Amino acid sequence: MKGPGPAVAALPGVNGAPSVKSSGEDAGPSPENGAETFRVEERQAPTETGTLTLGTVEGTLDGPPVFSPDGRLLALPGAGEVRVWNVAERRVTGSYPLRDPGHGLAFSGDGRTLRYLSGTGSVVSLDVAGLPAPSDTGRTATFSGNGRFAAKEVGDTIELTDTVAGRTLGRIAAAGDVSFDAGGRLLAVTGDPVTVWEVAGARRVASIDAGGAVLAVALSPDGATLATARGSALETWDVREGRRIKVYEGAADAALAFSPDGSTLAAGANLLDLRTGKITPLALAVPANVRTTPTALAFSPDGRTLAFGLDGGRVLLWDVYERVPRGTLGTGTTPVDELRFSPKGDLLAIDAARTSLWDVNTLREVGEVGSWAAGPVFSQDGKRLRGVTLDGTVRERPVDPALTAQEVCVRAGGPLSKAEWSRLIPESGYRDIC
Repeated sequence: MKGPGPAVAALPGVNGAPSVKSSGEDAGPSPENGAETFRVEERQAPTETGTLTLGTVEGTLDGPPVFSPDGRLLALPGAGEVRVWNVAERRVTGSYPLRDPGHGLAFSGDGRTLRYLSGTGSVVSLDVAGLPAPSDTGRTATFSGNGRFAAKEVGDTIELTDTVAGRTLGRIAAAGDVSFDAGGRLLAVTGDPVTVWEVAGARRVASIDAGGAVLAVALSPDGATLATARGSALETWDVREGRRIKVYEGAADAALAFSPDGSTLAAGANLLDLRTGKITPLALAVPANVRTTPTALAFSPDGRTLAFGLDGGRVLLWDVYERVPRGTLGTGTTPVDELRFSPKGDLLAIDAARTSLWDVNTLREVGEVGSWAAGPVFSQDGKRLRGVTLDGTVRERPVDPALTAQEVCVRAGGPLSKAEWSRLIPESGYRDIC
């Protein structure tokens, strides 16, 4: 993270006491990669120093970085947000908004809460207890369109999970990028050959030899058609017969998505009409300094809107019928990993360095739900978001206002009294939300 100058972070020492060494000139950002380097004492060798390089993150440091008591997490305050790093993983595991921060950050004694004093004098607490410990398995996953099934990479296999029933369906002997059909009945996995599996029985039902390494795959909503990107060619296949339907030269892209009715395939910034074979390039209008390579695609449930997630961190909404842009969402500078519309199409979940929720009609951000290793996806009723954490478990967060209020009340053990409300939330009138 690029800051105004060298930064120093206190890492808990062997006996739990913070220990810090002065930061010299060699502790500043690397001119080669822009990474911020923190010089700290090693926990097991307090007389020696080591270097913790987190990587390149756009933005500025608005205060000193803070370690959790056990040294597992590192909080970096920036402009309008704080990013929480998992030190062992060298990656962001959570991003939280800073609303009118008045003073610096501090972890609670058990490391489960991150607190700061707002400009109005209120203590704001951020729950970081759900951020997982590092794990060597289950870091990537894909969900079916209806949010019920998850395909989680575990070593050189893929574990299939029914997230509603909370049970494992089995493992398949394959590894690579995956794609579900709309209902989660079938799963396609990249490889040579590409394989298609029945989710319920974890049974292979098709093997398609595309003639070489496949970059990406996508299954049509009904599971009848498979799209593969190999080299510069995008090919469509009849899954049942294993027969190539058509080759689209020069249209291959790592980002693929079928429209809900299966008639259109988005491949990067191209729209392919699968009935006529026509390819329509779309001009993605963004500022000149923004990277425009699509990294994620998603159609709205009615098929009218196509969302483009870009490697420059923005999301473009495109009217497919009128062939005109609908608007741009600014999520930061981190590449967009995943896009998911809610079942009603009124919300869009964007997963980048953080997972944010946006109102599609007003183009405004309406909330954050933390960060995951993979996901997110809406539940079938649209009231919750599911994701896979770094430790490989599937977790969900409420996005429905009523469910959110209910969860807060359970955690708090009941409603705030008027006196507590006046002390903690003086900027808002009292309400009994429980």
